[in-house]
Amino acid sequence: MTIAPAVQSDLEAFFTYIDQHLSESGTGDTPVFQPTPKSQQGFPAAGKQTFITGLGCSQGDKGWRKLWLAKDDANNIIGHADIRYHGDGLSFHRVLLGMGVDSSIRKSGLGTRLLNTVIAFCQENPEIEWLDLSVLSENTPARNLYLKSGFSVTGEVRDRFRVDGRSISDTTMTLNVKMDS
Repeated sequence: MTIAPAVQSDLEAFFTYIDQHLSESGTGDTPVFQPTPKSQQGFPAAGKQTFITGLGCSQGDKGWRKLWLAKDDANNIIGHADIRYHGDGLSFHRVLLGMGVDSSIRKSGLGTRLLNTVIAFCQENPEIEWLDLSVLSENTPARNLYLKSGFSVTGEVRDRFRVDGRSISDTTMTLNVKMDS
């Protein structure tokens, strides 16, 4: 298995992977990890465009994005992590994390490896001081991964989303990536 930065030519396969990944949210034993109504099929076009545009931006430019893909020995995408600028022009020292792992390989340590890859990148970049994230409060496996990795809970918005008539709360977390470096 390899973890490497994505390039534009990876995006078509990434969008196929993310469509499959999102279809698993809240099914079977999988917790809800994306507040998406059942009527929504796949990753929205606007979301795809943020990756297309963001990977083409220079780091620090509004809209920039960095994406890492985990691939198995057959070159199939089995996980991802991305960071992106968020907020206004006064918060370029913070980035927002998104990540996911294919259901076939969860609990194998891939989430930790992806997270460590992102943290190392942030630590090597002097302009990035904070790694922020938002995780659905009921997604206990993801919350535990982030807590184990040193993230602190900064708040919870109860009833943040209403998806198909169901209330879903959202937890925000942060990590100072310069604290221990």
